[in-house]
Amino acid sequence: MIQNGITKQSLLLLIAVALAALMDGLDGSIVNIALPVIAAEFGTDTGSVSWTVIIYLLMVAGTILIFGNIASRGHVKKTLIIGFIMFTAASVLCGISVSLPMLIAARLIQGLGASMIIACAPIICVKYMPAKILGLSFGVLTAATSVGFAVGPAIGGFLTHYLSWNWIFFINIPIGIFAVFYCLKVIPNGDAEKVPKFDWIGAVLLFAVMASGVYVLERLPHLGITNPQIVGFGLLCLAVLAALCIYEMKTPNPLINIRVFTCFRVNAVLIAFFIIQIVYCGLLYLLPFYLTNAMQIDSLLSGFYLLIPPLVTAIVSVPISRWSDRSGRRWFMTASCIFLVVISVIFACIAPEWGVIPLLLALLLMGLSIGAVSGPGSGRIVEVMPDGEQELGSTLMMTCVYCGGVVGTALYAALFTLLTSDGGMILSFAELPAELFLFGFHWVMVIGAVISFAAVILSAVVRDRPSH
Repeated sequence: MIQNGITKQSLLLLIAVALAALMDGLDGSIVNIALPVIAAEFGTDTGSVSWTVIIYLLMVAGTILIFGNIASRGHVKKTLIIGFIMFTAASVLCGISVSLPMLIAARLIQGLGASMIIACAPIICVKYMPAKILGLSFGVLTAATSVGFAVGPAIGGFLTHYLSWNWIFFINIPIGIFAVFYCLKVIPNGDAEKVPKFDWIGAVLLFAVMASGVYVLERLPHLGITNPQIVGFGLLCLAVLAALCIYEMKTPNPLINIRVFTCFRVNAVLIAFFIIQIVYCGLLYLLPFYLTNAMQIDSLLSGFYLLIPPLVTAIVSVPISRWSDRSGRRWFMTASCIFLVVISVIFACIAPEWGVIPLLLALLLMGLSIGAVSGPGSGRIVEVMPDGEQELGSTLMMTCVYCGGVVGTALYAALFTLLTSDGGMILSFAELPAELFLFGFHWVMVIGAVISFAAVILSAVVRDRPSH
């Protein structure tokens, strides 16, 4: 025993969880900082290059429930190691890509590997950690992700500025190789559990809903609302969503227990948490373009600016998580939503001539926002779930994180593309005038502020359990 009920084995497993989260966080932030350079090199617009982020997040969000279900059947170690191997191999393919389609295809494979890794991390926390340190475990997971996000922009900016964007993917290779050997050593083998047959039909339907919905969201500014593709995929999304709900309610062993969504507390907390992820990931997507286009900052310095939010999150997430375990989670999550409203208002008004002070304030608040919701928000989702559905709660939490990333990136990219189109013509990033860029950027942030305010209300109205 080390302290606070944490054994040596628990500590080693927490390191494995942190390693998984670190690799995911590093890859997420390191790519965003290079998007303007990639867009310029391939001669494409901001909406098209966003698919390097969207396809990755879509693969994670669309398959995390599948791999989580497989891992929970006694295959945590196998799933985690295969995920690290796939992620590392795909990083090589990303690094040698010579076209945007090739890069997107490699990111698809990388997203599948990341999904395996990410699905296992919360299961390790729930399955192997003492219940009294659950909030701390999720706090460590978030802190490690934040460290990855913190060092990612700086490393990515340095590599992109002095070498090339390709090297932002090669950096994953040594981390991935070490992770494979470490997990072989510390993760328990586990025995395959006798559990009901996996709901493959539900998994396919869920992925189809997400894929069709994200496609409509991203292509809408390019094609228009009356385009046959938009209408067709929109109707497909709605039809498959209805089929998913009906099937999951009738099947004896559903992938998702749809009935938990009949509870207002569950819906309110999940939607508020989902909105937080949407707005935060949308901000992360657009900020590199603001720094490059409006403020004329190179990729190296942009990387250091974008280091601030995750660094702040890494510092505050574990202490706040432990504090919320004792005092309650409601107001921490609500504060996170309020921070996002303030951030969006700042960016809705900001201008390059204001200098760096408003920018630094907004970046600081971004870090506090995620730090305030990491452990408290994750624990709150598990807390409001009906008895016996706590593991589903942890999986839904991770699904919200990555679905929010998909929707946030696609939504902000779509809104920005729509607002900056010149007479119906979509301009590439290199051709976008600074004035038009700021117009689109400001109005996207106004919409973000409205969405964030809705999250404030949803979070505030749901009380903590009496034990808090």
